Amino acid sequence: MTSPTDSTASVLRRQRRVAPVRYGAARLDEGALGADIQASSRNAKEPKPSSQTPLKVLAGHTWGVTGLAFFPDGRRLISGSLDGLLIIWDVATGRVEKKRTGGTMRSVAVAPDGSVFASGSDDGTLRIWDGTTGNQIGGPLVTHAWGTQGIWGLAFSPDGRRITTTGNCTIQIWDVLTRASVAGPLRIPSGGVYTVAFSPDGSRIAADVGGRSVCVWNSVSGEVIFDSLKGHTDDVMWTVFMPNGQQLLTASEEAMICQCTRI
Repeated sequence: MTSPTDSTASVLRRQRRVAPVRYGAARLDEGALGADIQASSRNAKEPKPSSQTPLKVLAGHTWGVTGLAFFPDGRRLISGSLDGLLIIWDVATGRVEKKRTGGTMRSVAVAPDGSVFASGSDDGTLRIWDGTTGNQIGGPLVTHAWGTQGIWGLAFSPDGRRITTTGNCTIQIWDVLTRASVAGPLRIPSGGVYTVAFSPDGSRIAADVGGRSVCVWNSVSGEVIFDSLKGHTDDVMWTVFMPNGQQLLTASEEAMICQCTRI
């Protein structure tokens, strides 16, 4: 496995730039590659307060909920919390199906087929759980060699065979079956903290890289495909690929969503 310095150098060799669209904001970099403005401030409307009431209130945690994910059947929901609990809920009835403990939770994710789910904790460990029994599979995986700020971002590949983690300025990809690290660690000095996502075909991953920007890598080689997708004025907290795989949505603490096209 390469060192953090070698990994960082290798992923920064090839760089391209794409201009994002900021929804509800003025146009940015009109002449830049990939700019496809869908909305601007003059067309933006203030959202109306919702009068809807919750269908269900699921009460069971004693501290903040930091991760949520539905199982593919849509019938079950898993929540992770700072209280150290994982709870699997029956969405229709609102009842607790199972409770498990796994450290102070920062993130949860469910495999596309629902066979397993994963949790990331404050201590930098990744745990994989059986989707049927809810039991932990093997021991926790230690994901970060540089500190213990925890795993804030988790994402399964579309085939469910790999899982990527981000947190404490580090990104890694793991084989779910063998539990071995198959890519990374990619050391991101000022990012790799909050969010990570696989593309629909599993060929790319996107994650926050600091500087209020996002980077896209090849998920196998670790090479940079797009570097420094900018447009936010605050930290990027969330990112996801659109179903066509050619667009990326990001959201940040300044309450802004950006759309990057031709990814």
